[in-house]
Amino acid sequence: MQDLIRAAMGQSRDAFLRQVEVPVLVGEAQRTFSPFQQGQTRLTERRARAPLARELIRRGHQLPVFFLRQTRLGPPDQIRVGRAPENDLCIKDDTVSARHAVFQRDERTGTWVVQDLASMNGTLVNGNRLVVGKPSVLFDGDVITVGNQSFLFFYPQGLFDVLQAELSTL
Repeated sequence: MQDLIRAAMGQSRDAFLRQVEVPVLVGEAQRTFSPFQQGQTRLTERRARAPLARELIRRGHQLPVFFLRQTRLGPPDQIRVGRAPENDLCIKDDTVSARHAVFQRDERTGTWVVQDLASMNGTLVNGNRLVVGKPSVLFDGDVITVGNQSFLFFYPQGLFDVLQAELSTL
């Protein structure tokens, strides 16, 4: 994350977007609540815990960043996520299924979606459990939870804008 912060500080938006061409997942701390918790909605609880731009900058050296790039053969613009090594993004965590979820770019709109692949522990977007096989459109700052691992999703331009907004106030 530190490299992306430095790039946002020292480059124009166009230069940043040439360097960061694909969406990113910024790792968060492990989820500390049960997906079946009663009371306050999971969405409001999760959003309250999601790091803001200031938090991304303050904790940047601690937050891993994963670029949504295809590393294995498969359908274009489709990034497979799971515990097994044949995934594009391999997450070594027993709460993540071998084939857990897939991110896919919609060629028509340029937006990205995530879809659960009938994983054991499910995939959540902003605390809402996805229906198996039904894609969910992603927006900047969405919290994606795969097993016990949570990530913030950003399009390259959204990440630049978030970082720039905060850096300009420092």
